[in-house]
Amino acid sequence: MTQTVRTPETDVSTAGPRIHALDTLRGFALCGILIINIYQQVVFRGDAAGSAPKMPEAVQLLFYERFYPIFSILFGIGFGIFLRRAALRADRPRVVLARRLGWLLLIGALHFVVHPGEALTAYALAGLLVLIPLSFFGGRVAFVVSVVLLVVGSQLIVGYGPIPGLLALGYALAMLDVPAALERRTGRVAVAFVVFGALAAAYIALEAGGADLPVVNVVGGPGGGVSLIPPLAGIVTGLAYCCGLLLLLRTPVGPALSAVLSPMGRMALTNYLSATVLFLVFGPLLGIDDPADLPAIVGLTVAILVVQAVWSALWLRSFRYGPAEWAWRCLTWWRRAPIRGRAVAEA
Repeated sequence: MTQTVRTPETDVSTAGPRIHALDTLRGFALCGILIINIYQQVVFRGDAAGSAPKMPEAVQLLFYERFYPIFSILFGIGFGIFLRRAALRADRPRVVLARRLGWLLLIGALHFVVHPGEALTAYALAGLLVLIPLSFFGGRVAFVVSVVLLVVGSQLIVGYGPIPGLLALGYALAMLDVPAALERRTGRVAVAFVVFGALAAAYIALEAGGADLPVVNVVGGPGGGVSLIPPLAGIVTGLAYCCGLLLLLRTPVGPALSAVLSPMGRMALTNYLSATVLFLVFGPLLGIDDPADLPAIVGLTVAILVVQAVWSALWLRSFRYGPAEWAWRCLTWWRRAPIRGRAVAEA
């Protein structure tokens, strides 16, 4: 009888089966976030020059604050899955998660120097303050806390908006095993799509029509605080997008969508950081210094997405992780993880 001994390096890289729908959703969220990040970069450059025009109305209604809720929820899900799997390999999984969040905070702080609108620092801080305490409770308690944070916390936590609540929601979904059931619950996903889609369409129609929406506050009293309607509309629209994509994955175009978006999602951190570099290099070369430079902005956005889709697929043919994902994993476990070789079953 032989005994299998797992080495520390094996523990670092063997994380369990991937949930491919989550990778596809991450890739989809990256596409929408890139559009907003480029506009934020342009507006930041405009601020420095004394001008900061608004985004086009279509971008404002369909993209702004619609994709970062998706990304935030997916981050929360990822941290929940990571904690659960880390518990199988470490005596103190919360320490490992805290270390992972600490390194993310450092990465985000460095990224903030060149992209002040970046979200990694917010995810890391919110994760340390919210997810670590939540890890002592089950999924149902985490879900209740997420609702409270979304409704009340978004008005109280200045500068972070709904991010803590969205991370908590993602963590709760992971603990309730919702991600693992995504590919089986077509009926429920379809119902959610109809509900979220109807609410999102109603808000977009009212906003585009110039209707005076009521100011709904939970804290701050009449006329005080922050209205809940815009952030909740962004969350609902993002969820409608997610449900719609999940339904599309069940159609004949699903394999093609997954083939393009899933590799991008598996390298989400690498692509998020590299998009900033690509804009900083090529934005000035194309003369992009104003949100009104729509053709150049659209062209650069499409070009970056094409480059990232192609290079993500090619990279993952030979490597297990993206460069940033690999470095983050090594720093988290404080061991060198194997990187060569395809390992599509790893998270």
